[in-house]
Amino acid sequence: MLKKYSLNFKNILLKVLNSSSSLFISIFISVIFFSIIISLLGYNVFQALNTLIFTSFSSYFSFCSTIIKTIPILFLSYAYAIPSMVQFFNIGSFGQMIFSGTVVTVFSLFLGNLESFILIPILIIIGIFSGGIYALIAAILKIKNNIDPIISTIMLNFISEQFLYYIAGHPYFADPIAGHPTTRSIPKNALLGFYNGIPYSLIFALISIFFIYFFVQRSKKGYELLAVGRNINASNIFGININNSILWAFFLGGCFSGLAGTLEIININGKLIAGFASTNGIQLGLFGTLAALIAGSINPIALFISAFFMSVLMIGANALQRTMGISVFIVFICQALIVISIVTIREIFKKRR
Repeated sequence: MLKKYSLNFKNILLKVLNSSSSLFISIFISVIFFSIIISLLGYNVFQALNTLIFTSFSSYFSFCSTIIKTIPILFLSYAYAIPSMVQFFNIGSFGQMIFSGTVVTVFSLFLGNLESFILIPILIIIGIFSGGIYALIAAILKIKNNIDPIISTIMLNFISEQFLYYIAGHPYFADPIAGHPTTRSIPKNALLGFYNGIPYSLIFALISIFFIYFFVQRSKKGYELLAVGRNINASNIFGININNSILWAFFLGGCFSGLAGTLEIININGKLIAGFASTNGIQLGLFGTLAALIAGSINPIALFISAFFMSVLMIGANALQRTMGISVFIVFICQALIVISIVTIREIFKKRR
């Protein structure tokens, strides 16, 4: 049995290595673009590249910051990758993250008198299911009314953002001395905490890697989602419930968005803050989508590497702005170029095969 599992794990590693050629070529192309842009702006190219790539590893604090950013991006990459198994795209991970974070904040303020060992599991369960249920709205609209999930999830993003502003500005929840929409801090017994600068939410991230592996490779439902994505007509003929598969894909994707939002509240921020699901004005859901596109498949190892890579660039981008005065948006442009390059190169490789 162990030998069988080890062979499957080796197959996943081989898939990562096989897909790495397009990743490295794309990164190389993006480095060239980045170098040209930095050179045209009059900055030292080698200093900029060194700062961008190695800041995350320059100190323990920087490495911990990279891990902190990797965790939500990893969950949000699942939120995009799982629905894409059935050839649908969840653009609403940002909204699902906000919705669950808002719901968890409300419950934590109402249930703050409970003991930590009771309260924290309750909040995590509420957060996971609130994200999953919120994502189900888009799936139901697709099944019942044939509304494109891209449109519905974008609109749901807007709704959840307004819901956040309403709760953060409500007299009962709002922090009266904050200068922007922010709730009161949640009770201390609702907080997960850190160990030597590493958030305990990392445990959930590591568990999720094994969960995704076993779900995709070993479970019946994972097989059904893959089958629907590869050939919906054949899946229907062989008795797979297509609508049920779509519902499951969006629900599971939303659950991971919900987990991301929950852990940001109870482990990182300790309160609901407008913009908690963004960094430098860019939605974390977008970084999760980019990580999923870079990975190219529902492969937990590849998704973790992609999420970590995104985080390294984010930490490096902030360091570039602090030390050299280079705008973080230059790095974001390069991230977009990486994704465009990867998608293009993959299509070229497919045609050659």
